[in-house]
Amino acid sequence: MENEEFRLEPQFPLPGQDAPEPEAFVPEGPQPAGFNERFLAYAIDALPFVVGTYLSLRLVVNAGVMAYTPANEWKWKLLWIAAYIVYETVLTSGGRATVGKLAMGIRVRAVDGGDLSVGRALVRALAYFLSSATLNLGYLAALVTPGKRALHDYMAGSKVVSVRERGDIAEGLVLALSWGLMAVLIGSWLNQTVLKLSPGEKGQIIAAHRTISKLAKLEYIYMRSEGHYTNDLKTLADLTGNVNAVRAELFKTLEPETLMISSNGRRFKITAKARNWRKTEVEVLSTQDAPNMP
Repeated sequence: MENEEFRLEPQFPLPGQDAPEPEAFVPEGPQPAGFNERFLAYAIDALPFVVGTYLSLRLVVNAGVMAYTPANEWKWKLLWIAAYIVYETVLTSGGRATVGKLAMGIRVRAVDGGDLSVGRALVRALAYFLSSATLNLGYLAALVTPGKRALHDYMAGSKVVSVRERGDIAEGLVLALSWGLMAVLIGSWLNQTVLKLSPGEKGQIIAAHRTISKLAKLEYIYMRSEGHYTNDLKTLADLTGNVNAVRAELFKTLEPETLMISSNGRRFKITAKARNWRKTEVEVLSTQDAPNMP
């Protein structure tokens, strides 16, 4: 059996020995601000400018100061956009903070931790529009990038940090408000873009309504002759003397098997669906009662 030297290495200083020097504590510094608090700060800052744009435009148009035209509307919007850029530039530079960032307890800093210069703050404010133009992916980058930096942060050499801690309840409230507001904005965007009727769709709906309006005119012609309305399509088509033309127009403008003519003799109602992808329903009601019906 080999001899092994037994050693005792005390984990604490013995009498007469100096204690080891403790390691120096290095503070971590402010933590990167989260996406939710940044989004709410942006909404707080941008909302007054959006509301101010449309309210002031209405006031100046109603007062006769400026005539409403699409070109004048864009000029007015550009004035307010310029004001927003100045606001962001001044209040994110030099250690200052916008109203929204003050409310959320966050600040914009240079990547080295110092105050952001006016020039970099201006670049950052202008780069907001680039972050928006990329289908808002520039903003969403803050969810996945190191240091939670958005596209405009990378362009301006900036970062956003939290300067105030929040409790669990406050964090939950920020999360709920942020994603609730985002859902509203996404819904509004979908309504104005994807769900908005295109010129082609509007044309299809107008054509469908025009077709059933022609059937309504045939109802009036029939009523003047017979004293009551009818729900028989073939009878109405016969009045034109060209049934095939009626059939062709119905096929061209109306979704198949959606035309319905209902009548109690005194009144009528004609409904159908247009040939757009939503199958928008169109309707025509009688505007006068048949004279010979009780």
